[in-house]
Amino acid sequence: NDPNAVELWNYFSSVMEWVKSIFPTYRREMKGIEWGEIYNKYKNDKSLDGAKLDKEVARLMEDEDVTNKKGIYWYVLSKEEKYLNIRAFSDNIKREVYEKQGGKCKKCGKSFDISEMEADHIIPWCDGGKTEIDNCQMLCKSDNRTKGGK
Repeated sequence: NDPNAVELWNYFSSVMEWVKSIFPTYRREMKGIEWGEIYNKYKNDKSLDGAKLDKEVARLMEDEDVTNKKGIYWYVLSKEEKYLNIRAFSDNIKREVYEKQGGKCKKCGKSFDISEMEADHIIPWCDGGKTEIDNCQMLCKSDNRTKGGK
């Protein structure tokens, strides 16, 4: 009832209308997301297609490798995988692949202790690669952090 809150109410209403137009299907994961921040960044992007984004959100919601379902909304707009918290390979898979590779980096061929290596998706997750043993390789930290496909 504060007459000075009209501007704030109008902003809130604009954000909610924009969200409903871009993400027409309501999901419980939408609660608690900083929609104002997303709105401020993407509100002027006329290329956003709500139906297309909604399909991508649905696909990612079903993907068991995505452990941060709330991050899907940021991801579909930014394409930055950091928002998804993609499931990492288990320690058992890392150890098994490390032993299979003889403790050597798949890229440079040098020997490393397992603590100096990282599990990597052979087919990147963003290209449909799964987080499973057949799609895992162990790389030294340096090679993993400088390779493409990230």
